[in-house]
Amino acid sequence: MKKVLSFALVTFGVFAAVAACSSSSSNGGGGGGGAPSCQNPSSTGAGSTACNSCLQTHCSAELSSVQASCSAYIACYQGCQCSDLACLLNCVSTKIDATCQNAVNPESTCMQNNCKSDCTTTVHLDGGGGG
Repeated sequence: MKKVLSFALVTFGVFAAVAACSSSSSNGGGGGGGAPSCQNPSSTGAGSTACNSCLQTHCSAELSSVQASCSAYIACYQGCQCSDLACLLNCVSTKIDATCQNAVNPESTCMQNNCKSDCTTTVHLDGGGGG
């Protein structure tokens, strides 16, 4: 039986926020370029160009706060493939401290209110059994 889970990745932390505010390996690591920082982003969902654009338009102040508070998470995130949920979740569970989380909360609210359709990722989970 397959389960389908739709969620905005920022609900877990800062996936979309960091994608929109951190540097990208493709821009020479210059910082703040707005390009997705995880590797090989999809065309939609967290880390996508559409999500980045929406977040930069509607949540720029919140993104600046995340960028200033979440450097350990950003460094981890940049090493993940955008499709590698295990890598991304590992960054969330090991790199987000209280200071970073305090910056993420307002950004997450802004994303949910303004960019949910652009920044939501659907994950198909194989539940193992038949059905």
